[in-house]
This record gives sequence, C-alpha cells and structure tokens, in this order.
Amino acid sequence: MFEIPQGFNLPAPAQKVLKKRDDLVRKLAQFRVENADCEPHKRLSGRDTHIPLLEYAEAQWGREMKEALKAGKDFQSLTDYMAPFEKKASEYGVRINALEELIAEADKELIAAIRPVLGELADQAFTQASEAEADYVEAVRKAEAARSVARGAVARFCWAVTGGRKNSPDGIGWGSGSRDGLGGWQTTDDGRITVESMRALGLVDNWLGVLMLPEFEELVYNPSNPLAEEVGLEPTKSSGTHECPTCGLRVNAGGRRISCIGSEDARHTRATFVFKDELDGERHQNFPKTHGMSF
Repeated sequence: MFEIPQGFNLPAPAQKVLKKRDDLVRKLAQFRVENADCEPHKRLSGRDTHIPLLEYAEAQWGREMKEALKAGKDFQSLTDYMAPFEKKASEYGVRINALEELIAEADKELIAAIRPVLGELADQAFTQASEAEADYVEAVRKAEAARSVARGAVARFCWAVTGGRKNSPDGIGWGSGSRDGLGGWQTTDDGRITVESMRALGLVDNWLGVLMLPEFEELVYNPSNPLAEEVGLEPTKSSGTHECPTCGLRVNAGGRRISCIGSEDARHTRATFVFKDELDGERHQNFPKTHGMSF
C-alpha cells in the first residue's frame, strides 16, 4: 500500500483520492474484525486449514440434534443446517478479495495524483526543515545558556550551605542518567531540596557525612519521612559518642538532635551529622583520620 508521510499539505485532488483509499482500508479492517470467525486458520499440524465458524456450527448442530432426538422430534440434516454458514464463509473470501482489489486500484490512482505534485511537496518539506532547524538551533542555544546559569547557581548554593567547604556540585546528572534531565537539582514546591538532590549534588559524603551547616537543615525535604518524628540517641558504652538506633551511625552529637537520611525507616528531626573527624575515638587503625588520605 502506498503510504504518504504525515505533514504534507496535499492538493485537493490528491486529498480526495487519499480519502477514498483510506476509507476502503478502514472498511476492509472493520469487515475482518466483524467476521473474524470466517477467516481460515492453520491447524497445529500446519497441513490444512479450518474455519472456526463452520466448526462451531457443526458442533452446535450435533447438540441440537441430540436434544431433538430426546424429545422425539425430527431434525434437519447437517447439509441443510450448514448451508447458511457455508454461504457466509464462502462470501467472506470473495468480499475480502474484492476490497483488496479496490484498494490496489485506489493506490494506483493515488500514485498518479501524487506524482505531478512531488516538486511542490519537496518544496514544502524543505521550507519546514529549514524553519525547524533555525528553531532547533535557537532552542539549543537557550538550553545551553540556561544550563550554564543553573550550574553556576547550584555551585553557589553548595558553597553557601556548606560554609565554603564545597565549591561546586558533583558531576552526577546534568542530563546523563537523571530522570528529569536537570541533573542533581530537585526541589519541592515549598522551596526545599530533596534528599536525592543532596546526594546527587555531593552534599552527603560517605566519609564526612552531611556537609550542610546546621542552620540550613530546614532546606532539606525527605518525602519518605514527612513527619520527622524525633528519635532519642543512646550514648555508646565505650565513648562519648551517640549511636543512631535506626542506622547505627555514631556521631559526637552533644546537645543537638540528630537525623539520618540514609534509611527510609529513619524518623529524625534534623538532617545534619557532625564530621566523623570529631568522633571521640574507637576508630579502626586502618581508617584514615584526616580527610583526603587513602588506605
């Protein structure tokens, strides 16, 4: 079947022939659906075909014949019973062939109507492509400019909320792998950033913990912990540090309340941990005590 791409402004004669062909195609599809039981099917063996309509009719004849015999009544022969069903099945193939031939003829008419206007259609596509290219280039320029502004603004945000400890966001995201294509920056309607955003921007360090200053803790929103129930912290037996009963992280909390963003089950009131360098002791001898050192 001759297909014409969407988007062309076809001349009226071509549109008329196209509509005629498409109407025939829809009529054929509708006829196939309404008479699907007349479509021949191959058997599992693949050696012959069967028509569901005729098989169902023959089975129905058998059931009705038995009921008639039980009641002591005469019943029409299988040949007479099957006659209307066989007529419908035989007409199905003829109707299908006729519609397919009409579609083929309409296809030829459509090709004949389209050929003289191919130059006009080529000009249409060329103009549309040129205009779209200009729009695309301008959109990319604006996107890159916005990306640059966003990168700088997020870097300044990281610097401010960490008191200068972090000068730039991590390279995670910014269109590579993030679900929204905006990198690690994810905010809520009430002007806070999400826990996922903190991790993506590098505001949570595996070694140092949360880098944000305590006064900015309210800027973090954890959707899995909206109520932020306070959890008491129990001091460890061997030192003055405290241990989170949910995640087990030990911190030198002092009189502050502590929270954990690493577990969905955590119910804490704050999102800031002190540096691990401030722990009172009990470090493993193989752990570096200075940030930046390696094993």
